Amino acid sequence: MPDLHTHFTDLNIEPHMYASQWFITIFTVKFPLPFVYRIMDMVLCEGLDTIFRVALALLKASRSQLLQQDFEGVLNHFRVALPKRYSSEKETNQLIAQAASTKVRNSKSHSTTR
Repeated sequence: MPDLHTHFTDLNIEPHMYASQWFITIFTVKFPLPFVYRIMDMVLCEGLDTIFRVALALLKASRSQLLQQDFEGVLNHFRVALPKRYSSEKETNQLIAQAASTKVRNSKSHSTTR
């Protein structure tokens, strides 16, 4: 998602402005409980990489909307529109499937130092 990265850089939006709450609370603060339960199931079964996979899936699923927003619009999307979208079981199932198919590289296993 280089285009999304560029857009966020142009708007001076940094990951801590939207993602820190996801990681600290494991999505429990803003998202509907059925959504959170699904993520917790994945965390327990597949490990903490699930949190990163869900975060990436959220960005991928919102990419086209985010690219059209200004600074306030992006932050509002993360704060209001995104959690509301996943009150639907259908949307939640699609996101969970996307997250499950997303690969996260473990930086320790790819380290060049020995």
